[in-house]
Amino acid sequence: MSSDDEAMEGRQTRSTRRVMRVDLSKMDTASLHRYRKYYKLGDAPATATKEELLPSVSRHFAQQVVDEEETLLKFILAVQKHNRQAKAQKQQVLAFQAQQAQQQAQAYQNHLHQVQLLQQQFRAPGTVPAHMPALVASGRVPALPLAVKPRR
Repeated sequence: MSSDDEAMEGRQTRSTRRVMRVDLSKMDTASLHRYRKYYKLGDAPATATKEELLPSVSRHFAQQVVDEEETLLKFILAVQKHNRQAKAQKQQVLAFQAQQAQQQAQAYQNHLHQVQLLQQQFRAPGTVPAHMPALVASGRVPALPLAVKPRR
């Protein structure tokens, strides 16, 4: 064990430095270019091939120190935030759907009421709805006899 390893064991740190075994060659060229651009790795040209990008990206990736506790905490918080947002969005959709259903039910009730009024007006023999004479006079509706006998 080297003296650096002994010193690291002696103190508590939140950061952990382990040798990560990540095969960056499985990444496609576009991903490697985005990594290079995001971290501003200037040692590889913008037109570099995958084989040219791998050494600089691998070197940079190996230097990264990850605070596992902080990373996991941020991940959990991000998942919780996403779940809260999804739940709120679902509640909004359900409220909208309930409102739409209520409006449709009200419109249907209004329609039924109008149909019932018309049925009542036409049930009484010899009665004509109040608006019918005006429609007949205007010529938009033909005049009908009040008493129609069924054909035999």
